[in-house]
Amino acid sequence: MKKHSYYGLLATITLSGFGDAFGLLAMEWLVYEMTGSKLAMGVLALCSGIPELALRLLGSPLTDRLPREKLMAGLATLRWIAVTLPFVVGLAGQLQMWHLFLAAGLSGSCAALFMPSAMAAIPEVADNRKLMRAFAVIDGCRNAVALIGPAMAGVVTASQGALPALGINAAFYLITIATLLTLPRSQRKEKKPSSLPLATYLREMTEGFSFYKRFTGLLVIMVMVSISNMSSMAIWTMMVPYVQEVLHLDAAAMGALTTSSACGTLAGLGVIFFLKEVKQRRTVMLCSLAAMGFFNTILGVIGSFSIALVALFLAGMAGPFFGSLSSSLHGKLVPDRLQGRVNSVRFLIGGSLSPVGAFAGGAIAQHYGVQFMILIAGLLPVVCSAGALFLPVLKELNGDLSELESKIHSKTKITTMTQSPDNWA
Repeated sequence: MKKHSYYGLLATITLSGFGDAFGLLAMEWLVYEMTGSKLAMGVLALCSGIPELALRLLGSPLTDRLPREKLMAGLATLRWIAVTLPFVVGLAGQLQMWHLFLAAGLSGSCAALFMPSAMAAIPEVADNRKLMRAFAVIDGCRNAVALIGPAMAGVVTASQGALPALGINAAFYLITIATLLTLPRSQRKEKKPSSLPLATYLREMTEGFSFYKRFTGLLVIMVMVSISNMSSMAIWTMMVPYVQEVLHLDAAAMGALTTSSACGTLAGLGVIFFLKEVKQRRTVMLCSLAAMGFFNTILGVIGSFSIALVALFLAGMAGPFFGSLSSSLHGKLVPDRLQGRVNSVRFLIGGSLSPVGAFAGGAIAQHYGVQFMILIAGLLPVVCSAGALFLPVLKELNGDLSELESKIHSKTKITTMTQSPDNWA
């Protein structure tokens, strides 16, 4: 049953990611075609990012209280509705900007709990000794579809228009929903939301933050992620203007650039899969973030399609060294009963600055040009990662984690015992 659950989760993450590759490119292309405004691109990202951040905070206890398979199926259904809305009105010739903004907001709201729920379920169905490989396989599949999806989406958008790409996204969400409904029911005992007092819910909402308070090294790393993600969001939000105005190419080139990044990610994951356990996690993780930023700066200096392909390949290759280590650290150190909440907070912290990056990137690109914005956005994580290497608190990420794991779990047990038994029944 565990193998069935693991491969089922792997399939749902893969299928939804493949569909999103079509939907994201389609909505960005539609907004830029309708407005020609870089600020409008930033507003689209804000419409998705702000609800996503809010729901990750307010809804985090639900990822531990509700059956994760049903929760994910419900969220996938809402995302299907969000994508279908602009697709249908577009076919009727009535598409307006507010349709796209509303779709982005609904999709972002559902994405807030979808991936945290999926990531929280992985330690339940994977061998604790092989967590790094389990997460690496998932990351590999996500990036395999990112390898194929954007290229196909670019071809479809360039030849048929953006609306058919939205239709493909909706179709893949239907398959995702069907897959989730066939997963075996988890043996984990969920708390009953019907008897949940508001005070208890609010306390549980803060427990994900309490974990990071006890493990400050991981908190610093997640702050670094938020800076890196802000940089990446600024760059990728402006990728359509970059392709059209700097490279003077079409949607097919946009898909090729995204595919190149995914190819690099797969190459990095291939290296990780054959590595033994990494002990110097601090250095590897920070260097991963810095390398992504450095290779992105190349886009801001040289306006060549072939060089952009190589730079994005190398940036993509650097990313998994951070992602797989971060996921395995969370899988090992986070107590089972807190997996959903901590993963929600993890994604919340990591994405907290992304809306800022999207809007600020659009504003800077509008006034100073796309390449200048990309150069600044790429340098930011490089400088911050170099400074973080001198923080002593990050040394606790290195070496054997068994003592730290025991310490964290014992603290969590003491905290649980001091609370009312009725709240944790």
